[in-house]
Amino acid sequence: MDLWTNLFDLIVLLTVAMVLGVIAERLKQSAVVGYMVAGVIVGSSGGALSDKSNVETLANLGVILLMFTIGLEFNWSRLKRLGLTALSSGAMQIGLTIVVAMSIGLAFLPWKGAFAIAAALAMSSTAVVLPVLQKRAEADSVHGRFALGVLLVQDLAVVPMVLIVGALGTVAGEDPKGGLDIVLGTLQGFGVVGLFVLGFFLFSVYVLPWLVRFAVPTRNRDVLTLFAFLMAMGSAWLAQKVGISPALGALLAAIFLGESIIAPQLRSDVNPLKTVFVTLFFSAIGMYLDVKWFITDFAWVYVLVLTLMIVVIKPTVVTAVGLIMKLTPRSAVAAGCSMAQVGLFSFVLAQIALQGRIIEQIHFDMVVAATILTLFLTPYTVQLGRPLGSRFDTFLRKRGLSRARIGQEPVAQALAKGHIVVVGYGPAGREVVEEARNQSLPAIVLDLNPASVIEARKLGLEAYVGDASQPAILKLARLEDSSAIVITLPDHRLTTAIIVEARDQCHDAKIIARSRYHRYFNLLEGAGANIVVDEERQVGRRLSEYIQATSGKSESEEIEQAKEKPREQGAAS
Repeated sequence: MDLWTNLFDLIVLLTVAMVLGVIAERLKQSAVVGYMVAGVIVGSSGGALSDKSNVETLANLGVILLMFTIGLEFNWSRLKRLGLTALSSGAMQIGLTIVVAMSIGLAFLPWKGAFAIAAALAMSSTAVVLPVLQKRAEADSVHGRFALGVLLVQDLAVVPMVLIVGALGTVAGEDPKGGLDIVLGTLQGFGVVGLFVLGFFLFSVYVLPWLVRFAVPTRNRDVLTLFAFLMAMGSAWLAQKVGISPALGALLAAIFLGESIIAPQLRSDVNPLKTVFVTLFFSAIGMYLDVKWFITDFAWVYVLVLTLMIVVIKPTVVTAVGLIMKLTPRSAVAAGCSMAQVGLFSFVLAQIALQGRIIEQIHFDMVVAATILTLFLTPYTVQLGRPLGSRFDTFLRKRGLSRARIGQEPVAQALAKGHIVVVGYGPAGREVVEEARNQSLPAIVLDLNPASVIEARKLGLEAYVGDASQPAILKLARLEDSSAIVITLPDHRLTTAIIVEARDQCHDAKIIARSRYHRYFNLLEGAGANIVVDEERQVGRRLSEYIQATSGKSESEEIEQAKEKPREQGAAS
């Protein structure tokens, strides 16, 4: 087959993916689902791209480039902010999922295959979950932040998972005595990765600054784009030569580049290409699916069973981990439903297991089919999370199995009447408390984060750990004696629930609420808030004021005038 025929088939693939991606978005699905369906259609058409070798080449290229862009965007600072809670939650989720899935898998597969499949199923899809949460304005919610923390840990955990699954493929047979060889193989893999990481560290410290100084005077941004592409391909080639996964090599190289001085520009220049990478990769996943096998061999029955296991086991495990980490039943269930899928890293692990002959082609095909189905279901499972969590919470309460969690008694004594209640002790909440202290107003703080409550108590504030939408928690704030309740949370749904509960407990309460997005202003006002601070409009007004203030003035005058502007409590935190 000549070059132009292959090029035509690739154009057809990207065109179909583009159209189906738009249709998927119109149906409130992720565009990724449209890309995979396009791969299924084109892969079944009998063209050049339906050839397995071509599909594998396309998939490998897509996963390398996609892993490189993921590595560039890996946020160490965000992971540090999430801290030990995210690390322990992610580790528990991965470990428990592997144990449960492997226990079931041992009934059908040898132990190595069962472990490889279980490790693949333990991973979720950041590329799909995060956009869905953002579209629903739930990325800043309690369950959204918890899910994000677990997803970030999964991104890190793919390194040891790839090494372990790769080591399993180097040991022949199923003799458990081969465990020593597996351990040694894994340790050897870690050693190679360590040398790989050391090499890129030295490169970023000694070589990269010289390259930047050499290239910057040219002012040619195309050089950085070309450099990023060469780093992705070069790191993948080097990783393959030293015996580790090429995709892993690209990921590690990008993580180091993501901390370099040119990282912001690299992300900006590579981001337009990411769309092509994502489309190629997920289309290639769809092309792996053999439609004839799926329909005629009753494989769809097994795939549906596997999919059902995923959408039941993973949410259950994540919910259990959330409850262990002191989330409310409502938030724990919502977080679990957000992660009821498998994705990119699952495919990578299954592909390594297939290449190492740990699993058969049929098992790999089942993982691919389950990936497509679970990603298709993700928007619906996320949407189901909150109502299902509320029902679960109600179920537990009626049976006396759940009570509102109340923090330890605060250091401060009971406050006098006229205090304010501050729900949420983040940056916005701290501003409110600071202003209240300036006016000698006592304050009671309610927050789900124990660390925030401890910080508030160190200042002598009365503060409690708990969900303010729960009646028992809100009663601690003594609304009937308060002058106002200020809700600073970014999550509009939780804010609405707190407003309704506050109005129910104290009909005359003065409620001031924060609306992170303008479109929820009427919702919060209709729920019963006396004052709603529209964050987007407040920011717009402040920006407009600065435009007016800076017109026709010198830079020093602009700075002085900006300093004199009083801070607004409703500004973005």
